[in-house]
Amino acid sequence: MKKLLIILISALIVITPFFKSGDVMAYNASSDKYISAEEIAALTEDICMSIPDRTSFSDACRVAAERIAGESSGNVGEVVALSDDAEYLSRTNMDIEIRSYTEKVTVQSGFAYNTLDITAYNVVATPKIYDPEKKVVLIATDFTDHYASIEDIVTKGTGAEGALGTAATTALLIKLANYLSRPEVISSSPYNYEFVFFSGTDEGNFGSEAYVKDMDKEIMLMINLERLGCGNTYFYTDEAETEHGKFIKQFAADSELKEFPLTGRVLLPMTTVDDLPYSHYAMKGNNATFMSRDIACLELLGGDFRGLTDREGGEENLTNTNMDTFGNLTKYYPDYAEKLSSVATFVIELTQNAQLGSVCNGAASSYKVFTKGWIAYVICLGVIIILILIMILLVNVFEKKYPIPAAPKVKIAVFGKEFEDIDENDIIVDIKRNDDDSDPFDI
Repeated sequence: MKKLLIILISALIVITPFFKSGDVMAYNASSDKYISAEEIAALTEDICMSIPDRTSFSDACRVAAERIAGESSGNVGEVVALSDDAEYLSRTNMDIEIRSYTEKVTVQSGFAYNTLDITAYNVVATPKIYDPEKKVVLIATDFTDHYASIEDIVTKGTGAEGALGTAATTALLIKLANYLSRPEVISSSPYNYEFVFFSGTDEGNFGSEAYVKDMDKEIMLMINLERLGCGNTYFYTDEAETEHGKFIKQFAADSELKEFPLTGRVLLPMTTVDDLPYSHYAMKGNNATFMSRDIACLELLGGDFRGLTDREGGEENLTNTNMDTFGNLTKYYPDYAEKLSSVATFVIELTQNAQLGSVCNGAASSYKVFTKGWIAYVICLGVIIILILIMILLVNVFEKKYPIPAAPKVKIAVFGKEFEDIDENDIIVDIKRNDDDSDPFDI
C-alpha cells in the first residue's frame, strides 16, 4: 500500500505542471539574441552621422523619413552618408509609406501674430504577409529631434544629433521591423504587425494624433519605445490595473525590466495630454494618444525614476540638449546597445506569445473618471469638505465626552460687589474698597 501511495504521489508531481496551461510563462532572455548589440550600435551611429537633423515640421523631417523608409533623398544641411549599405527598412518584406500631415501654428512676429501651416511626416511600415483574421500589434517610436530651430515656430534647436533622444530607439525599431516582417517569422506569428515612426512627439504628439485620425486597423496593443539605453529599463501599462498589465508584469518577472513606479501619480493633473491628466514621464509620450482611445498600451523607456526623480540615470542628462551626440552616448552609456538588444528580445518574445491577445482588452476603464481636469478638482474639493465635516463631528463628540472647564471671568464691581451677580468662577475687582485693603481682588 505504501509503495502504491509513493507511486501515485510521484506521478502527480510529474504531471501537475501540465495542468497549468493558463499560467503565463515568464520571459527568460535568450542566450542567442535575435538582434545583436553590434548591429544596433552601427545603425545608431549611421543615423546620427547621416541624418543628424531630424527636426519636426521641416524639410529635414522629410529627408529623415525618406532615409528611414529606404528611399534616396536630397540633402538638407550637411547630411553625410556614413555607409551606403546601412540597413534601414527593408522593402523586400514590407510595404512602406511616408505619410505627411499639416498642423496650424500661431507665431509672433513683432507685435503681429501669424498662423502658419507646417508639415511633418510619419513613416508607416506593414509586413506584406497580412492575415485579416489576426489581431494587430503596433510598435512605434519617435524619430525626430531638436537639431534646428524652425524659426522658433515649435522649438529652439540644440544642434545635437539626438543620439539617445531618438536615434537609438529608431535604430531598434528598424531592426525589429526587419526581423518581425521576415516571411518565416510573420507566417508563424499569432498576430499581425505595424511599425510606425512618429514625428512631432515633443511638440504635442502631433504625429500619433495624425496617425489615429486615419487609422484603418483595430490595434490590439500599442508598444511605444522611448529613450531606451540609459539607466534602468522600465515598462509601464496604465495608471489602473489592467489584464494586459498583469500579464506583462508576470511575463517580465525574470527579465531586467523594472515596473515603472507610480509614486509620481497625483490626483490633480499636472499636465493634460489628449484629455488625460498626466503627472509623470511615462504618460506623456505617443502611448497617450492610444490610451485616450481605449487601446491597450505598453511603454518601454529608460532612465532613473526612483521616488519623484526624472533623470536618465547617468552623470549627464543628454536628451534634448546639445550634448546628445553619438560620442557622448557611448561615453556615458557604453552598454546602451546591449540594453536595446535585450529590449528587442523581450518585445519579440512577448509579441510571439499566443496568450497576449486574450488579455489586451483596452486601457483601464476605471481611470476614465479623471479624463477631464475639472472633475479631479471637484473630487478633491469634495474630499476636503468631507474631511472638514468629519473633524467638526469629532470635536463635538470629544467636547461632550471630555468637557473643558469654564475659564474664570474677571468682573469689575464699580458700585461694589454687593450689586453684582456673582458666579463661583468669577473674579471680582471691587473698586469701592478702602485704600488700606491690601488686595482689591475678592474671589
